[in-house]
Order: sequence, then structure tokens, then C-alpha cells
Amino acid sequence: MSLQDPAITHKLFKLIVKMSDDERRTLLNLLSKGLLKGKCRRKYYRKPLRLPVYYASKGRTYSGYIQNISLGGLFIPSRFRFSVGEGLVLAFPPHNSNTHVKVMGEVVRTSPEGIGVKFKSLTQKEKTALLSLSSGKEG
Repeated sequence: MSLQDPAITHKLFKLIVKMSDDERRTLLNLLSKGLLKGKCRRKYYRKPLRLPVYYASKGRTYSGYIQNISLGGLFIPSRFRFSVGEGLVLAFPPHNSNTHVKVMGEVVRTSPEGIGVKFKSLTQKEKTALLSLSSGKEG
């Protein structure tokens, strides 16, 4: 079940409502102190998705596919070498559309399997397109 599913929030509320006052006070205190800070590696939900992508850096253009995506970034399987900190321009079609969205990104992780890219300063239109992608059906 996706953590974005409203049923998860409902289930959490039900569990909290069933707690004693003391349990709720303890939970609130632990969460206020940052109990989960640093425990959750990712800021945004990452969705598995196979979607074509075109990306460019240092005057060279590449094509491939997105393996997974979130509002924070994406992962592209690639055999090409990139450096952490390298800027990219990415273009991909939003969910159910023929219009490509163009975004700026930065390589934040490299591995033999590919590159992790963090999005840079997204406009509202780009955020909307990404939300459409990350909430659509898996590719």
C-alpha cells in the first residue's frame, strides 16, 4: 500500500485515537524532539516509473529512461560517466501528455547502475507535472 494513500493517514489517526492520554502525550513528546529525524532517508515518496527522458550536460545530449521519480529528483540508469555536482537539463513527457517538461537538475549520486539527480528550483508548472507523474499509474 502506498504511503500516499489516504487510508494510511486514516489508519494512523485511528491508532492515535485508541491510545491512552499518556501514550499520546509520550508520542507527541517523542515526535516533537525529532524521534523520526534522520530515520527517514528520503524527503519525498519515490515512485517506480519507466518513462523516456532526454538529458544534456557539457554540450552533450543523452537519452534514456527514468527508473523512479519524486518531487525531489529522479534516477536514470546510465552507462555514461557523470560527476557529483554536474548540472543537467532534463526533458520528459508529463503523464498523459505529449508536451515535454524541461527541468534543471544536479547529479547528487553516481553508481555503476546510473545517476541520482536532484531537481533545482522548480516552477509551479513543473511541480504540477511532477506530481502528475508521481501520482499516476506505474510505468
